[in-house]
Amino acid sequence: MRRLVVASTALLVMLGVAVVFGYLLLFSAVADRAARAVPADTALYVKVYLQPSTGQQMNLLRLLGRVPGLRDPAALEGKIHEVTQRLLAEAGLDYGADLRPWLGSEIALALARADKAGGAPQVLLLAIVRDPVAARVEVPRLMARDGATYTAGTYRGRRTMIGKGASYALLDDLLLVANTPDRLRAAIDAEANAAASLADSAAFGTAMRTIAADHLASLYLDLRSTTASQAGGYSTAALALTAAPDGLHLDGAAPFARVAAGEPARAAFLLGSKPASLAAWMPRTTRVEMAAFGPKQSLAALEGQMAADPSFADARDALNQLRAIAALGLGINVDRDLLSLFDGEAALALRGIDLAKPGGLLLLRPSDPASAADALRRMADGLLARGSTASSIAAAGATVTSLTIPQVGRVADALVDDVALLALDPADVSAALEAHAGGDTLASDGRYTRPFVLAGAHKGNEIWADIPGLADAAAGIFDPGSELRDILHQIGELAMTASADDDRLQIHAVLTVK
Repeated sequence: MRRLVVASTALLVMLGVAVVFGYLLLFSAVADRAARAVPADTALYVKVYLQPSTGQQMNLLRLLGRVPGLRDPAALEGKIHEVTQRLLAEAGLDYGADLRPWLGSEIALALARADKAGGAPQVLLLAIVRDPVAARVEVPRLMARDGATYTAGTYRGRRTMIGKGASYALLDDLLLVANTPDRLRAAIDAEANAAASLADSAAFGTAMRTIAADHLASLYLDLRSTTASQAGGYSTAALALTAAPDGLHLDGAAPFARVAAGEPARAAFLLGSKPASLAAWMPRTTRVEMAAFGPKQSLAALEGQMAADPSFADARDALNQLRAIAALGLGINVDRDLLSLFDGEAALALRGIDLAKPGGLLLLRPSDPASAADALRRMADGLLARGSTASSIAAAGATVTSLTIPQVGRVADALVDDVALLALDPADVSAALEAHAGGDTLASDGRYTRPFVLAGAHKGNEIWADIPGLADAAAGIFDPGSELRDILHQIGELAMTASADDDRLQIHAVLTVK
């Protein structure tokens, strides 16, 4: 009997541990501590685990083990601390002195729409406190840097510190920092259950349960909290960042309501089920590319949503002014000619990020090539009528036309095989034509194809980037230091897709490590 009791007790303990573990793993979205202090009207909520699960830590260690200088586990923590210290120093923060003594396992950022027209978004920063005693010493010192002053007060039994640029409250296990006193009070209301919190939202719980529960960071977007008319068929979206042996993954989805969406939004969504094709025109020297389907339809949907919201009156006026400037100054009818080129697939390919001399290419595959040729001709005629001059060169059996626009610059274009290529330098158009003719393009490069295989999808809108190449190209703008540069050179490529799949936009991304 005694053995039976012991065995039964051990079994119950094991089941209890399994239940607790399963609860923490499968229902982590519900147990989100920070979300209980986030007001329910939040539009964007981002949470980062500073101390992720054991499984995520092990995958991170495997990835970091491929990076020179981080392969020794004993030295890993010190190296990460060193890199973190250097990065935060750019923002004027001393990680070791200002944050490390008290900062806990999670930090979160919550953004809400401005409470009045023309106002700034409402910002709330939340951080889990692991050492309340240290926090009571370090947080006031951190918040008072740069001479900031605060007026002490009390709200719902909580001590508040109200300042001009920021206000904060330090709870036993949570730090709340808001850009306005009202937002701080709203967070305290939510935390005290005096008002609805994000954790109380059924939409939030449903969205977060669609992503991997065991993750490094998560993002929740609620388009309904802006205005219903702005959603354009989308209501919420959720994403999770996870570590895997082959790299860092970002996966999630945004449900699409076809019935609620307008016709332009439905058209743009349906186009997103097609595979991207314009990488077959991009030279191998491309460092970053972005492709989208139906930009014209998406813009029309956005303008329709903006028309129903008075707070976007300034944005609508700005768009109309741009149309007028293009018509009067350049002789270009934006809606009839320019936007008609963007009703199919559009892509941007960049060789670098030198703002003084950008090297890149805009590629378009419009739905009606004949109409696109007419639109290009009408825009060229309009520019020529206003003093521009034209010239042309031959490349890969095609004609590249250049227009020099007074006081503006130069633009070059070519239309070949239903694809329009445009650039500021005719050499970029020529290089793309020659690469396509010779089959030496980004689409044939494993650096481009392999990451999408790892991401698990390759259709619809996409982003691809060669991270080491971008790091080298950015050296003249920002020097990250030798340690961080070494890390960036061990990173391979970033690949991300957003594709239409039945009733939702599926998002998959991967950041590879060599």
